[in-house]
Amino acid sequence: MAISLRARLRSVLGDTLTEEELLKRFYYGKLLGVGATCKVYAALDAQTNAKVAIKEFDKAQLIEIRRSIAAHGKCLRKELAVHRVCRRLRNIISEIEILKSIHHPNIIRFFGAYETSHRICIVCERVDGADLLDFITKKGRMSEAEASVVFRQLFSAVRYCHKRKIYHRDLKLENVLITRDLHVKLIDFGLAERCHGLLHKICGTPLYCSPEVLFSHSHFDRDGRFKGAPADVWSIGVIIFALLTGCAPFDDSSFESLRYDVSRNRIAYPTHLSDAAKGLLKIMFTFDPDLRPSISDILEYQWLQSGSAVIAEGYTGIDFSPKNALMCITHLKSVQSHEGSDKTICSTASYDEHAI
Repeated sequence: MAISLRARLRSVLGDTLTEEELLKRFYYGKLLGVGATCKVYAALDAQTNAKVAIKEFDKAQLIEIRRSIAAHGKCLRKELAVHRVCRRLRNIISEIEILKSIHHPNIIRFFGAYETSHRICIVCERVDGADLLDFITKKGRMSEAEASVVFRQLFSAVRYCHKRKIYHRDLKLENVLITRDLHVKLIDFGLAERCHGLLHKICGTPLYCSPEVLFSHSHFDRDGRFKGAPADVWSIGVIIFALLTGCAPFDDSSFESLRYDVSRNRIAYPTHLSDAAKGLLKIMFTFDPDLRPSISDILEYQWLQSGSAVIAEGYTGIDFSPKNALMCITHLKSVQSHEGSDKTICSTASYDEHAI
């Protein structure tokens, strides 16, 4: 198994570089973000002079994870620890394979993947702008006209993936980048899965998880399996609500509160939202995934055309500078991850029940 996994990893990677060769090829800049198993850096490609983002997995960290799991408790065997590290490697391989196979103007471009003795690196384009969480933190909320432009592009990107049986599985504010002129890039396919049937692995960021993911066996008689497309649709609904209101649609003060609020599915829509926006959100928050609309259905909704006039009339662009006003992120507070540790919404950690 280890040999075939290693061969599969080598098949998706580019040239093997020495640490010195890597640092000569890419001039590292500031740290852009930190995930559970990786770090993302801004960098400059010395060969192409292109601005890039490098998602870096530290091999030593993977080994330490294996050692700590193997040493922790009598019930966890060394074989289990090795198995979980192999699963992490499969996730990295899957992410690279998916990124290499998709080409869409609203999905981050893949430039290459490299390995050194110390790390595995995924290199993608770097976007000048901000993610949607950063926008909300600074500005409070976005106008419906602007938001409709943003989400038409996001829906287009996700529909492209769904047509290829690729499900993102971690759609959230942090994974959607926008430029000043409202151009969208979908990023981070670390939990994405290509599947022609039902999904069974529970992962994602709790606040954005659909009922079938949060409750699995409790409400749906599918042995814990579920469709990937409706789950992505629900997640985008949470993003739309947050961007239009500056608030989360559900109480995410704890994992238990979140599950309870989602099960009730009684969302308080602010009065400033248009009827068209409310109507769209209500169908996206349909509890039963079989009754939830597809991305193609949603793209027919009139609300998504409401921002066309903004661009046509010579849009001057988003001002990313902080607004001196009280932020209204009332429910975007702490959320309890699957492993039970408290995370703030500003660092909403994705979880993977099979990659602890």
